[in-house]
Amino acid sequence: ASTPAGENLFQIRNEDERVKLDNEWVQCFHSMVVQLLFIPMQCRRDIQTAVAFLTTRVKEPDEDDWAKLGLVLKYLHGTVYLLLTLDASEMTLV
Repeated sequence: ASTPAGENLFQIRNEDERVKLDNEWVQCFHSMVVQLLFIPMQCRRDIQTAVAFLTTRVKEPDEDDWAKLGLVLKYLHGTVYLLLTLDASEMTLV
């Protein structure tokens, strides 16, 4: 994946079109999203928007949300070489 958030990240189907996950998969989805919460804070700011959106979906995720989670994981797997680099332009105290 070239980006952690596809074009349809913020699109949600109508209630009558959604295919909700069963309870076992809901728990798995919730657990994986919670684990992803720590990554943007520590080293991967590039997934912050996608993870923030997924946290809003943990209560009743559907198959689309599962696919969006899969996209984030695929993106992370394909970009393990990206690191958080901090740089200072000046070393003066304000």
